[in-house]
Amino acid sequence: MDGVIKIKRPNLAAYQKEFLYCPKRFTVVEASTKTGKTFTHIYWLFEIAHGGNPNFYQDGVKPGWEFWWVAPVFSQTEIAFNRLKRKVEGSGDYQINLSKLSITTPLGTIIRFKSADNPDSLYGEDVYAVVFDEFTRAKEAAWFAIRSTLTYTKGICKFIGNYTGSTNWGHKLGKKALEVGSEYAYFKVDAYKAVDAGILSANEVEQARKDLPASIFMALYLAQGSLEGDILFPENKLNDLFTNTFVKRGSERYITADIATYGSDRFVLGVWHGLVLTAVYAIDKCEANEVEMFIKAKAHEHQVPRSNIVYDGDGIGSFLRGYLSDAKPFNNGASPIKESEKDAANYLNLKSQCFFKLSKLVNDGEIYVEDNGCKEDLLRELELIKQYNADKDGKLRVTPKDEVKKLLGRSPDYADMLMMRCFFLLKKPAPALSIIRRQ
Repeated sequence: MDGVIKIKRPNLAAYQKEFLYCPKRFTVVEASTKTGKTFTHIYWLFEIAHGGNPNFYQDGVKPGWEFWWVAPVFSQTEIAFNRLKRKVEGSGDYQINLSKLSITTPLGTIIRFKSADNPDSLYGEDVYAVVFDEFTRAKEAAWFAIRSTLTYTKGICKFIGNYTGSTNWGHKLGKKALEVGSEYAYFKVDAYKAVDAGILSANEVEQARKDLPASIFMALYLAQGSLEGDILFPENKLNDLFTNTFVKRGSERYITADIATYGSDRFVLGVWHGLVLTAVYAIDKCEANEVEMFIKAKAHEHQVPRSNIVYDGDGIGSFLRGYLSDAKPFNNGASPIKESEKDAANYLNLKSQCFFKLSKLVNDGEIYVEDNGCKEDLLRELELIKQYNADKDGKLRVTPKDEVKKLLGRSPDYADMLMMRCFFLLKKPAPALSIIRRQ
């Protein structure tokens, strides 16, 4: 044997090729369930054990070289072993050892399937390549042992699993890819990539979104966390929104409007008496001129002055600028308003600033929603608005709308309508008085 046997590759999606044939020594894949990470990595290990990988061991492999599949517990290890065994047992070219869960190739290389439940059992061998399956559910000590087996061989390791939290050792390992000169590469694969590739059904993913709690869906299908510890709106405080009857109607009246015409988004308008949301209107589809007329009609009906109207001025809402004079367009990406000279808060944009302001009002029990018709939708939306990862400048921001839309299947129209009420609570500092003293 010349140490290389070409293996016929299965049809692979673009994202699968990307993480399988990354030239980095260590690749970390946090992926949605059923995106093909297990199948493709079994194939990858099989291919490299035959010397056929273009990035590693181009000169071939040698008899006795070990290649490992490691899973957290024996039952998971056995599943992977059986999948490969079924593929090769009929050929007569492979030696299968059922007691040791190993398969010896025609080149004399050995593919072993091992459990990580006892990390001490992983020490001692020299290993050329490892797939660490469901690594986020395994003990970190198992990785320490695996790493030692790769030292002499300068071997490679691929980590695959679901997202199980930002504090998980495996997730932190993936972040090493951000280091300059790192030997690591990190990949996040959500269910929608698999849908685009024709691997998963869009309807099935949508049904899972409806069936599962948001945090579970995010972890299993979006490969990301629900940002525990970064919650802006605790569940008990959200429920209080609809029972805070002690919040009195204010004399000032306002309208906040999240604009939409056609599509999956809704046109949502709220009427406020102070910090009491007294009425909510939601329209699925309407013409642009109907939006304008509706806002004007509700302003007249509820006696809201034009200057106390704020509307989403981005996108299609921009057309209202010429028809609602004195009303305030709300631009989500606009610079935050500096409320005082001592204001140290550093927000990414106006939208983030208003959501953080709203969070304080909600948590202090200063808002009351009288109209319970929007309760289910509003609670669901606000639950998903979290403090998001700070950018490189350390600015405060909230979960991007496109991520919230993935979870909801629509835009957070009610939450945005509620958030815009805070626009009128942001006050620019008064200009400093210049005092001229007579000499």
